[in-house]
Amino acid sequence: MHDKTFLIFVTFLAFMSCKSTEKPFSPENTKSEFIIFGTGGGFTGQVSKYYFTKEGFLYTNSGEEIKLIGKSSKTLANQVYSNYSTLGLDKLVLNEPGNKYFFIESHIKGNVNSLKWGKDPLENPDIEIYFAILMNVVKKIDNK
Repeated sequence: MHDKTFLIFVTFLAFMSCKSTEKPFSPENTKSEFIIFGTGGGFTGQVSKYYFTKEGFLYTNSGEEIKLIGKSSKTLANQVYSNYSTLGLDKLVLNEPGNKYFFIESHIKGNVNSLKWGKDPLENPDIEIYFAILMNVVKKIDNK
């Protein structure tokens, strides 16, 4: 009886000591193109941040670590990235955060472009429409 318990215990320890070789997503080290988007500010000052890669992986940053939420279809990811350029968001400059703000930051083809708003109503509705599309991607993947 003790031999069985000992064997189970050793097996459990061996299993727990195995580490995954999969590296977590790191915006600083990835070679993949990605878009960061989310909200921040308000009473608590909390920031909700998402990362959507060109391959369709969606991650969230809960403060200390970046966690995988899920993966979209390649078709959806291609459409999201295509829309970013088609709408001309890669050419816009916008840095008008308010107390509560929204942001989209692209890391595409070696270029970084950041859009932050919330202070005043936007003149270009495409930015808010695109942001709503990104948030729908989160809902779609999170509900799988």
